[in-house]
Amino acid sequence: MTNTASTTTLFPTGERGHARAYAEAWSSVSEALVRGMAHALSNRISTIGTIAELLRLSADDSTAMSEMLGIETRRLEDLLEQMRALSARDAGRVEAMRLSDAVAGAMALHSYHPERRSIAVTVEPGDESRPVLGDALRLQRELLLLLDAATHAALSHESRAVRVRFGLQGRVGVVQVLVGDGAEGGAIPDCGPGMIALGVDETDAGIAYLLVLPALGAEA
Repeated sequence: MTNTASTTTLFPTGERGHARAYAEAWSSVSEALVRGMAHALSNRISTIGTIAELLRLSADDSTAMSEMLGIETRRLEDLLEQMRALSARDAGRVEAMRLSDAVAGAMALHSYHPERRSIAVTVEPGDESRPVLGDALRLQRELLLLLDAATHAALSHESRAVRVRFGLQGRVGVVQVLVGDGAEGGAIPDCGPGMIALGVDETDAGIAYLLVLPALGAEA
């Protein structure tokens, strides 16, 4: 069984790779997500327009139509909120947060990727009794890059399986994005205070992408 590890070629990051490589990776992912969101936005607007026209032409079943209009409006509001999150400027502020919130936000955004919808992603939460510390915006973007790398790898993997595992492991919070049914997480990379550490471990069974943050109130 072959085993290689890399944090620069398979998955470039600003902290462990080159800033330019990170910027190029983020530009590619965000551009794809914007295309997917623009299509979803067009669908929402079209549906709202259709409902409004039906309400104008007929008073029959207006209650049901109004409820549908409310549902589509809320979906539109959610989409606009996600677009704001995608385009937000890097705040650089370290704060306490839940891994579950970060993972859910990244999953919701990545679901708009137009080329990766055929890849199903399974989420497996673990212990989350304490929050982690980090830059929420940077964490979300790192998770999006992990999901993008993993789903791209899964397109050519036999199992086409992607799993996201997250939770606390000792003094850190860990997110594992695993490609392949047999893929297991590798060694946890070192993580300094207020930092996000990343690692990649590739074996014959699949690929494990790891993201690590310090946990709040961790025991020494």
